[in-house]
Formats: sequence, C-alpha cells, structure tokens
Amino acid sequence: MISTRYSINYYNLLKITISFLLLGIIAKSIAKTPSVLIELFLLGSLLFFSLIYAAQEFRLKKTSTLLFFIFLLYLFIHTLSATFVRPFTSDLSFFDILLFNILEFRLSTLSYFLPLVFIPLSSANIDKFERFLIFILKISIAYTIFEQFLSMLGLRSLFESFYSNSGIVDYNNVGKKSFGMYRVWGVVGSPQLLGVLHVMTLFYMVYKNEKHWVILSFIAILFSTSKTAYLIMIMMGPLYLLYKKQYGIFLLSLLLITMISLISLNFYFYLDANNIYGYPNFKKFIGSIIGYFTTSFHVTEEGRQDGLYEGPIFVLIHYFSNNPSELFFGKGLTYSFSPEKTLDYDLSNYQYLTSDFYILTFFDQYGIFGIILLTYIFFLYPITKLLKNGDSIYFVPIIFFLSMFHYPPHIPKFMMIIASYPIYKLFLHEKK
Repeated sequence: MISTRYSINYYNLLKITISFLLLGIIAKSIAKTPSVLIELFLLGSLLFFSLIYAAQEFRLKKTSTLLFFIFLLYLFIHTLSATFVRPFTSDLSFFDILLFNILEFRLSTLSYFLPLVFIPLSSANIDKFERFLIFILKISIAYTIFEQFLSMLGLRSLFESFYSNSGIVDYNNVGKKSFGMYRVWGVVGSPQLLGVLHVMTLFYMVYKNEKHWVILSFIAILFSTSKTAYLIMIMMGPLYLLYKKQYGIFLLSLLLITMISLISLNFYFYLDANNIYGYPNFKKFIGSIIGYFTTSFHVTEEGRQDGLYEGPIFVLIHYFSNNPSELFFGKGLTYSFSPEKTLDYDLSNYQYLTSDFYILTFFDQYGIFGIILLTYIFFLYPITKLLKNGDSIYFVPIIFFLSMFHYPPHIPKFMMIIASYPIYKLFLHEKK
C-alpha cells in the first residue's frame, strides 16, 4: 500500500501567527471581518496541530501539569454543558445557543488554551523562539511610544480615524487625555490593557537582560496612561526586591509605600472636603483608586441598570444567596459580547456580570472551584517558582492575574499569547 505523508514547519506557523496578532488591530482597521477569520484560522491551526502532537508525544510528569489540564477541561465542560442544557432553560433553539457559545469561545475561552500552542517547540528551538518573541515585543514597545509621540504632535485624529473601523474607538477615548497625554491604543486596542502589556514586556526584557529596552518599556507604561498598570508596577516593586532577596529594602519599601498611601489619601480627602480645585492629576489618580472600590459595591446614576444601584459584589451575593447550589461550580458560561445583541433573546441571566471587575465575572461563571484553579495557575504556582530562584519571566502570569481584578486581559489575543508563554514554561515545558 502506498501512502503519502505531509509535514508542516510548525515553528514558522507559530511565528506567522504571533506576527499577525501583533498587527491585529491594524489589520482589523483595514478589513475587520477577513482579519478576524484569518486570526481564528491561524490560532485554530496551531491548537489543532499542538493537540495532535501532545496526544502522541506529551507525557504527564508532575501534579501542576495535571491541574492545568483539569482547568482547561473544566472550562471546556462548562461550554459544552451550556450548549446542551440551555436550550431547555430558555426559549432559544439548540443552534442559536450553539452559535452564541462558539462566538463566546472564540472571544474569551479560547485564550486560556493558548499555552498549548508552544508544546511542539523543541528544546533546540526555544532560544531561537525567545529571540523572535523579544523582537516582537520590542516592536510593540516602539509602536506605543510612536503612537503617543505622533498624537502629541497633533496627529491624534489620524489614529482615531484609522482605528474607527476596528471597533475599538468609542466616545470615551476620542481626544481623551490623562496626565497630559493621550489615551493611546497600541497593539492591544485598549489604553487600560496596553499599560499592563508593557509591565509584562518590562519583565521579558529583564529576563533577557535588555537594559535599554527595560527603560523603554517603562516609558511605554507611562505613555499608556493606564492607572491599572501604574498600580501593578508599584506592587511589582516589593515583589522584585523579594525575588532578589533584598529583604531589608523590601521591608523598607513596604513601609514607604504604606506611608505614601496614607499621606496621599489624607491629602485627597482634605482637598475634597475643602473644595480645593488644584492638583487635578493627583485627584484624578487617587479618585480612580477610590472609585474602583466604591463602584464594586455601588454604581453611579449613569451606571444604573434595571432600577438598581447595586455594584457587582452585591449582585453576586444576592444571586448566590438565592442559588447556593451553584456556588461551587458557578452560573456557567456568560457572554462578553455587547448586551444589545442578547436582549432580543432569552439570555438576560447569562450576560457578563461586569467587564470592570473581571475576577468577579470569572467567579460568577466558574464558581469557587474555577477561581481556585485560576489563582493557582496564574498566581500561587508562579510566585512559588519565582521565589525559588525562578526566571523573572514568571512575573508575567502574576501581572496577568492582578490585572484581572480590573479588566479582562485575556480578550486581546496578542496579550494572551505573551502571557501564555511563561505558563507553558511553568506547566508544559519538557526537554525533548
């Protein structure tokens, strides 16, 4: 019997995919639908070939890897069960539910499977791939600085017009400034997440000892105007000292951060109580931090829905008080796309809890069991390996996890592929 064998250069396919994800926002601005289809095809191809390879070659050798696969299986089972159960609990047909679930899987759930795409990399290709990845990250850093620089020179409207077709431009970002700089989109299409991306790139550059690019990453963080990124950077400072075993400076930095925080809060409340209108950037920064906590419990008049002023924490408490049986495994898959698209259907109970406090949305979806797995994979295990003389690249999943307390960082696929590589090294890498 004569048979034909086919082979592909997986390494090149991986590089092509990451390069396309880097240019994803630009591609969507030119032709949104084709670029989305190309992105899905490339990521789907990587996952398809990596799963085939893993089925033949991958060997389960440690408990942490097993827990990672349990996490992925858990997410997949939620998607599968929602597909078959919800036609009986709503007025929608099986095919309508299937369509919604496939769309949500592409937008959101798929991201958690991206660490698998690195499994076929051979040990001989690891160093070469990391050099390529660092090069890609340098482009992302340079582009953020470039976009902010041109915007400040008066070309902001050029970016707004160009990006308008991609769907990332809304009225909140048109001509919007923060700390005297524009709210730029960069390669992830979100000013808030752009700064978080560059906190990640900073530690990638530390990992490769790229000292000049560490400085440029820090500049990109500042240029992103992301207050979430600023806070995460402050939190990473003491952790980095702990990682470097600088225990005395670590304790001193904690004391200093505590003192500065207390002084800043007292000064902010003094300005507010006395109606002093100076220090606008300071008041905006501290006000945003305070607002983060207050809106998690109560929403403003503008954010009011269905006559309620409850924030997402109270909504969670009320829901699980009435549905205690769902507390451990969660409500199930909810939909991150626009609520307007689901109002015409019987899906009001399955809309995203909130995009501003994504960690609460994840808990709403996957319950106590899901949040324990998420915390272990993206925070507890990385921080344990980091403090046991691990590579500085293990800061990246910790940064990713902390950003979940504000925005959903897994939605931009470029950002997720950057966060996935350290997860692969922690849970899936084996010398071949």
